[in-house]
Amino acid sequence: MYGQINQPAPRKAMDTYTVSTPFGTVIISDGGRKVAFELYSDISQSRHNQALFSYIEQLQKQGVTQYNVDHIALAGADRRLSLQRGSARLDLVYIKNGKTHECELKTSREVGLDITARQLKEFVKYCENLILLVPRGCMEDAKTICTMINLDRQITVRPYDSSPEDEQYH
Repeated sequence: MYGQINQPAPRKAMDTYTVSTPFGTVIISDGGRKVAFELYSDISQSRHNQALFSYIEQLQKQGVTQYNVDHIALAGADRRLSLQRGSARLDLVYIKNGKTHECELKTSREVGLDITARQLKEFVKYCENLILLVPRGCMEDAKTICTMINLDRQITVRPYDSSPEDEQYH
Protein backbone atom coordinates (compact mmCIF):
# COMPACT_ATOMS: atom_id res chain seq x y z
CA MET A 1 0.00 0.00 0.00
CA TYR A 2 1.13 3.55 -0.68
CA GLY A 3 2.05 5.98 2.13
CA GLN A 4 -0.46 8.45 3.36
CA ILE A 5 -0.24 12.09 2.38
CA ASN A 6 0.58 13.16 5.97
CA GLN A 7 3.74 11.07 6.17
CA PRO A 8 7.04 12.77 5.36
CA ALA A 9 8.98 11.53 2.35
CA PRO A 10 11.73 9.04 3.14
CA ARG A 11 15.10 10.70 3.83
CA LYS A 12 17.30 7.80 2.78
CA ALA A 13 20.42 8.83 0.86
CA MET A 14 20.11 8.19 -2.84
CA ASP A 15 22.22 5.40 -4.27
CA THR A 16 23.99 5.78 -7.60
CA TYR A 17 21.63 5.73 -10.57
CA THR A 18 22.45 5.46 -14.25
CA VAL A 19 20.31 6.40 -17.21
CA SER A 20 21.20 5.31 -20.73
CA THR A 21 20.60 7.64 -23.67
CA PRO A 22 21.33 7.17 -27.39
CA PHE A 23 24.57 9.15 -26.90
CA GLY A 24 25.90 7.98 -23.54
CA THR A 25 25.15 7.31 -19.91
CA VAL A 26 24.03 9.81 -17.25
CA ILE A 27 25.35 8.88 -13.79
CA ILE A 28 23.66 10.42 -10.75
CA SER A 29 25.42 9.89 -7.41
CA ASP A 30 26.17 11.38 -4.00
CA GLY A 31 22.55 11.94 -3.08
CA GLY A 32 21.89 13.67 -6.39
CA ARG A 33 24.74 16.14 -5.89
CA LYS A 34 26.89 14.70 -8.68
CA VAL A 35 25.69 14.29 -12.22
CA ALA A 36 28.08 13.07 -14.90
CA PHE A 37 27.61 12.24 -18.55
CA GLU A 38 29.82 9.66 -20.23
CA LEU A 39 29.72 9.83 -24.02
CA TYR A 40 29.81 6.47 -25.79
CA SER A 41 33.18 5.86 -27.47
CA ASP A 42 31.65 5.83 -30.97
CA ILE A 43 30.06 9.28 -30.50
CA SER A 44 32.17 12.38 -31.05
CA GLN A 45 31.78 16.02 -31.90
CA SER A 46 32.88 16.91 -35.42
CA ARG A 47 35.72 19.38 -35.90
CA HIS A 48 33.19 21.76 -37.38
CA ASN A 49 30.98 21.65 -34.28
CA GLN A 50 33.96 21.95 -31.92
CA ALA A 51 35.19 25.02 -33.82
CA LEU A 52 31.72 26.56 -33.79
CA PHE A 53 31.34 25.98 -30.06
CA SER A 54 34.79 27.46 -29.39
CA TYR A 55 34.01 30.54 -31.49
CA ILE A 56 30.76 31.13 -29.61
CA GLU A 57 32.68 30.91 -26.33
CA GLN A 58 35.01 33.65 -27.65
CA LEU A 59 32.02 35.81 -28.56
CA GLN A 60 30.45 35.31 -25.12
CA LYS A 61 33.70 36.41 -23.45
CA GLN A 62 33.41 39.61 -25.51
CA GLY A 63 29.91 40.20 -24.19
CA VAL A 64 27.82 38.85 -27.07
CA THR A 65 24.56 37.56 -25.61
CA GLN A 66 22.27 37.46 -28.63
CA TYR A 67 23.10 34.67 -31.09
CA ASN A 68 21.65 31.68 -32.88
CA VAL A 69 23.69 28.70 -33.97
CA ASP A 70 23.17 25.68 -36.21
CA HIS A 71 24.41 22.11 -35.56
CA ILE A 72 24.79 22.40 -31.78
CA ALA A 73 22.24 22.89 -29.01
CA LEU A 74 23.23 25.72 -26.69
CA ALA A 75 21.31 27.15 -23.79
CA GLY A 76 20.78 30.85 -24.36
CA ALA A 77 20.60 30.68 -28.15
CA ASP A 78 18.03 33.11 -29.54
CA ARG A 79 16.01 31.03 -31.99
CA ARG A 80 14.27 34.20 -33.21
CA LEU A 81 17.44 35.05 -35.16
CA SER A 82 16.93 33.20 -38.43
CA LEU A 83 19.81 31.20 -39.87
CA GLN A 84 18.07 30.68 -43.20
CA ARG A 85 19.31 32.77 -46.11
CA GLY A 86 17.68 31.82 -49.40
CA SER A 87 18.02 28.07 -49.84
CA ALA A 88 21.06 27.86 -47.55
CA ARG A 89 21.50 27.93 -43.78
CA LEU A 90 24.20 29.86 -41.92
CA ASP A 91 26.19 28.32 -39.07
CA LEU A 92 25.91 31.35 -36.81
CA VAL A 93 24.13 34.69 -36.57
CA TYR A 94 24.94 37.09 -33.74
CA ILE A 95 24.35 40.69 -32.82
CA LYS A 96 27.19 42.82 -31.50
CA ASN A 97 26.99 46.56 -30.94
CA GLY A 98 23.61 46.62 -32.68
CA LYS A 99 24.99 45.07 -35.88
CA THR A 100 23.98 41.64 -37.21
CA HIS A 101 26.88 39.35 -38.13
CA GLU A 102 26.12 36.39 -40.43
CA CYS A 103 28.72 33.62 -40.26
CA GLU A 104 29.58 30.49 -42.19
CA LEU A 105 32.31 28.34 -40.64
CA LYS A 106 34.54 26.06 -42.70
CA THR A 107 37.24 23.70 -41.46
CA SER A 108 40.51 23.34 -43.38
CA ARG A 109 39.02 20.40 -45.30
CA GLU A 110 35.91 22.38 -46.28
CA VAL A 111 37.52 25.66 -47.40
CA GLY A 112 38.35 24.59 -50.95
CA LEU A 113 35.27 22.49 -51.67
CA ASP A 114 33.00 23.41 -54.57
CA ILE A 115 29.98 23.23 -52.26
CA THR A 116 31.55 26.00 -50.16
CA ALA A 117 31.77 28.29 -53.19
CA ARG A 118 28.14 27.53 -54.06
CA GLN A 119 27.01 28.26 -50.49
CA LEU A 120 28.89 31.55 -50.42
CA LYS A 121 27.35 32.62 -53.74
CA GLU A 122 23.90 31.91 -52.30
CA PHE A 123 24.60 33.69 -49.01
CA VAL A 124 25.84 36.95 -50.59
CA LYS A 125 22.45 37.38 -52.25
CA TYR A 126 20.81 37.69 -48.81
CA CYS A 127 23.50 38.70 -46.29
CA GLU A 128 24.54 42.23 -45.44
CA ASN A 129 27.51 41.30 -43.26
CA LEU A 130 28.74 37.84 -44.31
CA ILE A 131 31.74 36.48 -42.44
CA LEU A 132 33.59 33.35 -43.53
CA LEU A 133 35.20 31.78 -40.46
CA VAL A 134 38.20 29.55 -41.26
CA PRO A 135 41.25 28.22 -39.40
CA ARG A 136 44.05 30.78 -39.10
CA GLY A 137 46.24 28.72 -41.45
CA CYS A 138 43.59 28.81 -44.20
CA MET A 139 42.91 32.54 -44.27
CA GLU A 140 44.98 33.26 -47.38
CA ASP A 141 43.43 30.34 -49.27
CA ALA A 142 39.93 31.46 -48.28
CA LYS A 143 40.65 35.04 -49.39
CA THR A 144 42.03 33.77 -52.70
CA ILE A 145 38.94 31.63 -53.28
CA CYS A 146 36.67 34.59 -52.51
CA THR A 147 38.63 36.66 -55.04
CA MET A 148 38.43 33.89 -57.66
CA ILE A 149 34.63 33.73 -57.37
CA ASN A 150 34.37 37.55 -57.32
CA LEU A 151 33.06 37.76 -53.76
CA ASP A 152 36.09 39.29 -52.03
CA ARG A 153 34.29 42.64 -51.56
CA GLN A 154 31.17 41.01 -50.14
CA ILE A 155 32.72 38.53 -47.68
CA THR A 156 34.95 39.15 -44.68
CA VAL A 157 37.34 36.29 -43.88
CA ARG A 158 38.21 35.83 -40.21
CA PRO A 159 39.94 33.11 -38.20
CA TYR A 160 37.75 31.12 -35.84
CA ASP A 161 40.75 30.03 -33.83
CA SER A 162 41.89 33.53 -32.89
CA SER A 163 43.83 34.27 -29.76
CA PRO A 164 42.96 37.01 -27.22
CA GLU A 165 45.28 39.52 -28.94
CA ASP A 166 43.26 39.07 -32.16
CA GLU A 167 40.10 40.66 -30.77
CA GLN A 168 40.14 43.22 -33.59
CA TYR A 169 38.67 40.42 -35.74
CA HIS A 170 35.47 40.43 -33.72
